[in-house]
Amino acid sequence: MDLSDYQELSAGTDRLPIDDRLLPLIGLGGEVGQLMAEYKKRERDKQGYRAFRDEVEEELGDVLWYAAALARRNELDLSMIAEKNLTKSRDLFDSSRAVQPLARYDAHLSPDQQLPRRLTVTLVETQDTSNSGESLQRVRMYRGVRTNDELTIGDPLDDNSEHDDDYRYHDVFHLAHMAVLGWSPVLRRLLDCKRTDEPATDRVQDGGRAAAIEEGVTAYIFSEAGEHTYFKTATNVPPSIVKMCGKMTCHLEVSSRSRADWQLAILRGYLVFRQVVEHRGGVVTADLDARTLTFEPPIAGDPAQVE
Repeated sequence: MDLSDYQELSAGTDRLPIDDRLLPLIGLGGEVGQLMAEYKKRERDKQGYRAFRDEVEEELGDVLWYAAALARRNELDLSMIAEKNLTKSRDLFDSSRAVQPLARYDAHLSPDQQLPRRLTVTLVETQDTSNSGESLQRVRMYRGVRTNDELTIGDPLDDNSEHDDDYRYHDVFHLAHMAVLGWSPVLRRLLDCKRTDEPATDRVQDGGRAAAIEEGVTAYIFSEAGEHTYFKTATNVPPSIVKMCGKMTCHLEVSSRSRADWQLAILRGYLVFRQVVEHRGGVVTADLDARTLTFEPPIAGDPAQVE
């Protein structure tokens, strides 16, 4: 039976007040509670309780009835709800989509206005003294595997926090955005590859607001990741985090990337983040063609990398 047909036919048995949205919600909660009770019975008597399947079937039917009642009261269609939910689930959990090559946003432009297809950087942590005499741990990023000052990318970063949380290594996340999503306004600025031949693109996609949004997304995910041990044991990112990334970037070109793409970028970024924190630096390579981010420990014999 089509879900829309079920919704229409079940209306004939609906005796709840038509303007009451609370009662269908309470009904849904009650039926889910009944399902939990059935599971408890099965766990308590795994060998002897044989009614579990039949009871689950009945309770799921009641869940569907209350869902239809709630949909009617909100002028929604169950079939459309199911279709949208399936699309969302595929977008988030279809892992095959996350490893497919992506169309590049800058493929039609000259090489100097493209994100590098393969970028290797070296992250070095140093102990510095601020102008006020404060001792700070800072991370410097160099292009390539050498630490020549002429190869420095951006400014040295500290945690900018009263607590040591290693956020000074957060450029790793921008590298993950670049490698997996093919997007990073922050790195376009740091690497001097903004799309200046297209003024509108340069202003909107590569401009200050876009960079600020990427920094905001990075800081938001970091605040959530701390509650999940920086995704150390996770195979999936909580959907609420991925959804928020989509909301924050909805007007930017990266909105064309799937939720699975975002999830892959986050997980690969945090894998390398944990590695550079453990080794207090190292060599990180972003490969846009392979959509990978890889780590190598600090190079032995380079004093700057083992400081």
